[in-house]
Amino acid sequence: MSTQQLLKKKEMIDNAKTQQAEIKGKIGSVEDQMSAKFKVKTEKEADKELKIRADGLDEMEKVFEEGELALENAYEWDE
Repeated sequence: MSTQQLLKKKEMIDNAKTQQAEIKGKIGSVEDQMSAKFKVKTEKEADKELKIRADGLDEMEKVFEEGELALENAYEWDE
């Protein structure tokens, strides 16, 4: 392998290390945000919290749709 090829490989490795550091920093930032906003520290806790919130949202949507239907049936609307 030539010196030029070795230097190119070294450059690629250095770039990969830099990208890895950036990604680790972004992951750390997301984990900090999860902890601060949602009081979860792990992916498993986040999944559980997401399910709870999704179930709550589904229930609110159901109540809204029932209320909307009741309102439509309660009044005559000029269409």
